[in-house]
Amino acid sequence: MLQKNVFLKYEKYFVLTFFALIFFTGWSIVGDYGVTLDDYIYYTNAENTFIYVKQFFLSLLNDEIKLSSYRDKLKEFPIVYELLLVFVCQLLKINDFQAIYLTAHKLNFLIFFSSLLIFFRFIKKRFESTLISILGISLLILSPRIFAESFYNSRDIFFMCLFIFYFNSLLYYLESKNFKSILLFSFFTALLINAKILGLLPVAVFYLLYVYNFLNTKKGFLEEKNNLLKLIFLSFFFIYILWPYLWNDPFQNLFLALRDMLKGHEEIILINYYFGEYISSDMMPWHYRIVWFLISTPVVILFLFFIGVSLFFKKIITLIDLSLNNKFRLNNNNFIDMFLFLTFFLSFFIVLEFNKSKFGGWRHIYYLYPIVIYFCLYFINYFKKNAKTFHKNLIKFLIALNLSYTFYWSIQNHPHQYLFFNFLSKNYAYKNFDLDWWGVSHKSSIEYILQDSKKDKILIYAEGFTNLKDTYLYLDNKNKDRVVLVDYEIADYVIDNRMRRVRANNNIRENNNFKLIYDLIVSDQIVTSIYKKIE
Repeated sequence: MLQKNVFLKYEKYFVLTFFALIFFTGWSIVGDYGVTLDDYIYYTNAENTFIYVKQFFLSLLNDEIKLSSYRDKLKEFPIVYELLLVFVCQLLKINDFQAIYLTAHKLNFLIFFSSLLIFFRFIKKRFESTLISILGISLLILSPRIFAESFYNSRDIFFMCLFIFYFNSLLYYLESKNFKSILLFSFFTALLINAKILGLLPVAVFYLLYVYNFLNTKKGFLEEKNNLLKLIFLSFFFIYILWPYLWNDPFQNLFLALRDMLKGHEEIILINYYFGEYISSDMMPWHYRIVWFLISTPVVILFLFFIGVSLFFKKIITLIDLSLNNKFRLNNNNFIDMFLFLTFFLSFFIVLEFNKSKFGGWRHIYYLYPIVIYFCLYFINYFKKNAKTFHKNLIKFLIALNLSYTFYWSIQNHPHQYLFFNFLSKNYAYKNFDLDWWGVSHKSSIEYILQDSKKDKILIYAEGFTNLKDTYLYLDNKNKDRVVLVDYEIADYVIDNRMRRVRANNNIRENNNFKLIYDLIVSDQIVTSIYKKIE
């Protein structure tokens, strides 16, 4: 009791210290991570969009500006994050690509950190416990893949952050139902859809559940009708405003964008290394993303999540039975629980059933990870109130043990936490699954080569799927002058990150003209090798 009273007395300072440690730790290592092979493409599209927006407003004052030439350069895929990045770089007069990429990492982490603050607030409001909220944040940041990708994954982690903002604004709307809450919820609805086509799934789940919840009585539905119409109208308004690609012809371009994004993703055919076999992404078995979720998520989180979901599933039966009574409505907590539960399982079902080309592990649905953490905490909250002291202490010990393991592993393998597999699967997974599919390790490889070579011009080639273009742009000007990206035949150094994909395999390991000089090893497994031409 004394310990509890001491914590309550200093709770505010403890929470501030906790988040300060997270922020300053993240900020101090923000430059350690590499870049992905998609970064340049997305940034270029955002630059074109920024120029178009600028010219659009200038054209209101100058009739001689022809927008068609600027509009033709726009691509249909979402540019919410990258457009913000371009704006920040323009504001700070950042033009060098190394500085742009570093700014991107900082921006990505700032958004992730902001989502942690919002998630903390959401959990505290839901479960009325600061300690459970801190545990939730700890489970999230000590998931090594999520933490690492929070610095450079501007598609999936950014979308996950937006989803946290979205369901927090949903709760605020349920509690208030005033114009401010409608405006905020509509704004994050638009951001979610603008950032990724998968944003349509949680939005659809909300509307279906919301209508069902208030459809039981005519009076209830009429009371909510105006709010619903405001939400729909403002959401479409913000979608239009925040997506410049739609400005010219909103309805047709929205249809074309959604169609082309779906089609474009399905037309990306890569080769996955899955259970020790190379398989085309359009031929992947249905369980691909489920397996990746199971092997790359810390064991304690899987354990808590499955118990939490099972516990809530029993409650669903009761809620459905009660909902058949036309006077019953879900309260705010039950509504949030149902929304998150349905979003998780419907999202998994849809991407398993209708997403033909599967690649990149389960990163495309990382936005579901906060739901995983939520149901872990759902179980912890229930367990705290109902379990015996011995069982409580046992669960505490298991959680502390697993978090200690992931914390130690993350420090030991920094900055390659994106290669994490849980301790149950790692011995098999490292040898039989894809590792560095984005070429993030190229940064550390080039840094090693720059130290190894004394030449003024170093000819480097990347063997496999991922090229070196983005990593080259991330170098400072002095090292850019030294590095020359060349074909395999004339290279001084070859980087092999063992991702075969669609490029021809030059069998560098069997080439007598090269010798192995370095292996990047994570959990006793070689991830990337560097070969040097024998003089």
